[in-house]
This record gives sequence, structure tokens and C-alpha cells, in this order.
Amino acid sequence: MSDEPHFTDDPNSQPPQPPSGEGDIPASVTFMEIMRQAAAKAESERPPRPVPPPSVTKDPRSAIATHPKIPQAPVDPRQKYDSAMEEQRIQRVKKRQSRRRRQTVGVMGGIFRSVLVIVIAAALMATIFTWSTPAQFINDSVKSKLSIAQATGQATAVPTVIPTPNWLRKIGIVSGHRGPQVPPDPGAVCPDGLTEASITFAVSQKVVRNLRDRGYSVDLLDEFDPRLDGYQAAALVSIHANTCKNFGETVTGFLIARAAARSGLGQDDGLVECIARYYGQATGLDRRPGVTLDMSDYHTFREIHPLTPAAILELGFLLADRDILTNKQDEMAKGITDGILCFLEPNQQSLPTLEASATPTG
Repeated sequence: MSDEPHFTDDPNSQPPQPPSGEGDIPASVTFMEIMRQAAAKAESERPPRPVPPPSVTKDPRSAIATHPKIPQAPVDPRQKYDSAMEEQRIQRVKKRQSRRRRQTVGVMGGIFRSVLVIVIAAALMATIFTWSTPAQFINDSVKSKLSIAQATGQATAVPTVIPTPNWLRKIGIVSGHRGPQVPPDPGAVCPDGLTEASITFAVSQKVVRNLRDRGYSVDLLDEFDPRLDGYQAAALVSIHANTCKNFGETVTGFLIARAAARSGLGQDDGLVECIARYYGQATGLDRRPGVTLDMSDYHTFREIHPLTPAAILELGFLLADRDILTNKQDEMAKGITDGILCFLEPNQQSLPTLEASATPTG
């Protein structure tokens, strides 16, 4: 028979007593036995635990979410804050985009309204000016031309009375036989040393001065000036003087010509005729007919731009017209200047008198 104490599950039973004559049972063992019996009694008296009804959902995720025994995962406050901030940022971006679209539409609408107002204002001003313009404001010549245009159904072109500004027009003046040619070419030479180059240079300087005083842009060019290659201007005049040869009779007068190869250009003829008329009036010299091949086939005519009106002028003969060529250079320059202005300003009824100056300018 075992010497260990025997314990029963009966809660009403008394704790076993140690056999007489043996040692006492430790208090810890007795306390543990009492606690076990009390726990067993409490378990036997607890009512049965209710079983929850089965879920009718077929979604396992939904069943897990509604099951009372499975706790919901807590929401992270920082994640919730970040989501709210992102939503606010998206709303601000949408507001800015909407505001920009409204501004763009507003600017385009403003431009359209401004253009519309300008057009309407211009139409109203034109109408008011038309109504308020007196009939005598239009001269008789314009009235007659308008009546002809209305009768024929065709508009009549009326040339403008406002000339092109002078500074927009360039003129070229070639001083005959001048330049750094090798060997030098003075042109015609008289026995006493008077040269064609000295006469042409003195007159050319005065012509350049006169035209510049009228506001034109003028180039003083040499005989073989490199600028003549493709030179384009409103007009070009090359100034020369005729021979000092004694023909046994008095040979006097000036000669002027255009390029024979450019006979189809009426502007060349207009330049030639204007210079001939005014130069003859200023000097009293007659225009001689016999134009030489050296003049009509002058090398400069082949070098300049085809649309540049050009003429070559022989001032007079160094022998018979010596007094005019040496003592009336201001008059010669005035005649050439007035002839060029006659060509460039055909609408001017009269040309102002150009004062002579004895001091040439370069």
C-alpha cells in the first residue's frame, strides 16, 4: 500500500487526514487541493455557452468581418491624415486648373471684344466724316474723274501728290575718267594741260552737293568704281567732256545718250530728255545729234543693275566751249541737278533756284 496521500474529486469531502502516528501534510499541498476542488465546482456550475448561428453569407471575407469573435483591425490615424491631405491637394489642383481655364477664356473674350469695338468705332468715324465732309472739299478735277468712273463702271487711277521721301532715293554720279586707274586716264587733254578729268570732277562735286542739299542720298563714283557692279539707284548720270581737237571749224554743244541695248526702258529716255532740257537752258549750249558708239555702248551701262535708269552726258567741247566749261561750272551743275529732279519729281510744277557755290564738296 502506497504511503502518498489520496485526494478525491468530491467537493464535500474533507481533506484527508494524515495517518496517525505519521508526520503532518504540508500546508501548500492542502491549499492547492482546495483550489483545484473549488475550480472544478465552479466549472460544473457554469451554464452552457451559447453557440452562434451560422452566417448566411457566402463571402468568407464578409463572414470574417461580421463574426463577433474576430476583432476589426484598428485604423492608423497617420494613414487617415495622409488620405485627407491627398484629397485636399487634388481638390486644390482642380480648382487651379478651373481658374486658369476661366482666365484664358476671359482674355480671349477681351481681345475679341476690343477688336469688335475698334471695327465698329472705325466704321462710325468713317460714316461721320463722310456725312460731315462738305461738297466743296473735293476739287472739280476729282469730281469729274469720279463722275467718269461712275459712268463707265471703272475706277480711274489718280497719281499721288505726295512724293517718295528723298532719303529713300539714291543717285549715282560718275566723275568721268576719275579713279586710280593704271596707267592714269585723264580723258581728253588740251595742249595747255587742261584735262577732261579735272572738268568732270569739279562739276560732279557740285552736282552731288546740290542733290544732297535736296535731301537725296548721292554717291560720287569713279570711272571704274567697283561699286558699279550691280549698282541700283533711282538714277545714274556719268559726266564727261568732249575732245580738245581742232576740227578746222567751231564745233560746240553737248551730247547726251542712254544705253542702246536698253531701248525698251522708257525711264532712260525720260532721264535723258529732262537733263537735256534743263542743261541746255542753264548753259545756253545746243544739243548735238551725233551720238557715238562709245556713248551708247558705255561700259557702265553694262555693269549697273538693269532697272537703274542711266545716262551719259558730254558737257561740251574742251576747245570751243572752254569758257563755259571752266567759268560756268555752277550753271552746268545746276542744269544737271534740275534735270535729275525733273526726272525724279515729275509732279513738281516748278523747281527752286539752286544757289551757286564756288567751293566744291566731296
